Amino acid sequence: MIDLKSIRGYLDDLKKARDNNTLAVFVGAGITKTSETVNIKIPLWVDLINDLKRELDDCDESDFLKIAELYYLKHKGERYYYKIKSAVPQNLTPSNVHKLILELNPQVIITTNWDDLLEKAIDENGYFYDTIACDDELGKSSLPKKLIKMHGDFSHARFVFKESDYVNYKDNFPLIENYVKSILSSSTVLFLGYSFSDFNLKQILGWINNRTSSMPSLYIILDKKNEWKQKYLESHGLIPIIVENNELEIFLKGIQLNVDYGDERPED
Repeated sequence: MIDLKSIRGYLDDLKKARDNNTLAVFVGAGITKTSETVNIKIPLWVDLINDLKRELDDCDESDFLKIAELYYLKHKGERYYYKIKSAVPQNLTPSNVHKLILELNPQVIITTNWDDLLEKAIDENGYFYDTIACDDELGKSSLPKKLIKMHGDFSHARFVFKESDYVNYKDNFPLIENYVKSILSSSTVLFLGYSFSDFNLKQILGWINNRTSSMPSLYIILDKKNEWKQKYLESHGLIPIIVENNELEIFLKGIQLNVDYGDERPED
């Protein structure tokens, strides 16, 4: 059971950032998984890669990004696009976790996901965010709150997945890259839904190595304790907080409370 009292300092820091409009939330694939139902399953990255690999004959490559690149080179753009798009269920609905993220009132939400669950949650709950999935949209953005889809999405037929997408990211999304880097330097950040081995997280870690200790804190939620993973993340300037998957909602509600936590859990 999560002990909110033991992480009160972290919760207070996140709450202060929320109140000062300096809170940014990064949303990874683990948050999309919270929208799974009995009948709708969301594939893991490894599942999608293995599906691609089955169509590459005798390919013995093990690098996920290279496998995606090889599939693209063999089948070209249109088939590649529809293959990836068809692997992600299109009839998903936002989960309560998506709603709780919005209730934190983050100034910026940045996601590496391609789905439209955050957009749906924003519309369904009456929030106002500019949704940005390409540099042109960032330049035209007028609302103070922004949802940055830093890896694109299907509606733009442009998304980051294969090796060349990561290699050429700074050329394909220069404004978004600089904007995200500025957020990492100026905002209190909460990473949700990222695993230790997530390549998307590795890309972001490469952008924060030059931060100074005087900058706002970067927090990352892990679903279980692991001394070495925690040390690695700490070496990159992140503060790990252990929250089991079934207690993520309790943690998010805890940020919103203005009470002496004691050993109490937020009310459902």
